[in-house]
Amino acid sequence: MRLLKKEEGKLFRIALAVLGNEQDAWDSMQQTVEKAWLKRSTLKGGATAFPAWIKRILVNQSLNILKARKRITPIDPQEMTGILEIPEYDRQDFSLVWDIVLELGEEHRKVIILRYLGDFTLNEIAIDLGISLGTVKSRLNTAHTRMRQRLQDDNLKGAKYNENGTR
Repeated sequence: MRLLKKEEGKLFRIALAVLGNEQDAWDSMQQTVEKAWLKRSTLKGGATAFPAWIKRILVNQSLNILKARKRITPIDPQEMTGILEIPEYDRQDFSLVWDIVLELGEEHRKVIILRYLGDFTLNEIAIDLGISLGTVKSRLNTAHTRMRQRLQDDNLKGAKYNENGTR
């Protein structure tokens, strides 16, 4: 229970990012705890391995919820700022980046979320999504390229920044 309590905030943020709303995230958390309890005998490595093990269960459970409901409803970045503890001066940048992440296709958005919010390794992403490591690298590279291009386009258009490069 103590191990789970330490990971609870991070797990909720991952579920929220994948599922898009708090209710689904809490559902995923509850189902994850149930599955983890039932499969506790399969945990190898004890307390050291627990964070990665529980994150993997959570991501799989969240993806299963998405598949079952056939929808992705990204949440408003303003709602996430309180959850993610983002300093006030970074909230606009976070909002801009989050908007760009949401514009990505589902397969590219998933690898970005798992990599940066879930803190998964590329191998872990490949295993969790059931795709090859090369595909993970390709999707991540494509997502980075699209995000970079969009940021540059917005910067050149002056849509989000003034002449000093700030908003």
